[in-house]
Amino acid sequence: MNPFRFCPVLLVVGILATAASADNRLANAGFESGDLSGWTTFGPGWRTGTGDDAADGVHGAVCDVLPEQTEEPWRGLFQTVPVTPGRAYSAGVDIRTVNIHASSSWLELQWLDEADNVIGQLQTLWLTTDQPFTPAALESVTAPPNAVAASIRGIVFVEHETSPDNPEFIIFDNFRFERH
Repeated sequence: MNPFRFCPVLLVVGILATAASADNRLANAGFESGDLSGWTTFGPGWRTGTGDDAADGVHGAVCDVLPEQTEEPWRGLFQTVPVTPGRAYSAGVDIRTVNIHASSSWLELQWLDEADNVIGQLQTLWLTTDQPFTPAALESVTAPPNAVAASIRGIVFVEHETSPDNPEFIIFDNFRFERH
């Protein structure tokens, strides 16, 4: 058997895999610029990290939940992209949580109208315990009528104060938002 024989099925699969990854509509989705460019943040504690703070590549986005910063319970980073009403999309991210005892984190997708009003919202399950990088995804969701944009968001909610010896770390990497 010739190991260099052309296989059209593998070629088609390779083309489809490349097309799917190329459709990610988010800028700096894996934070490989080394900063949070392309993203908007709210709440304290956001930075980029390396090493264990990256699921793939070199960088990931980290939210440090430090004892002196727990007065602001809501934190997030997001990016807004145009959508077409009635079209299906998928969103996802890899989330890692370290030393969790006071916070929850999740992926959120908001549909926005022309006036930037939220007209629909979806969330993944909330992560409330320590875990390695784990995918969180909303697959094949349809943009509602009047939606002109989607806000893809990594959210952290700090439920109560952390102790001085127990900071928490929530890491987001490899965001995606793809059109079907």
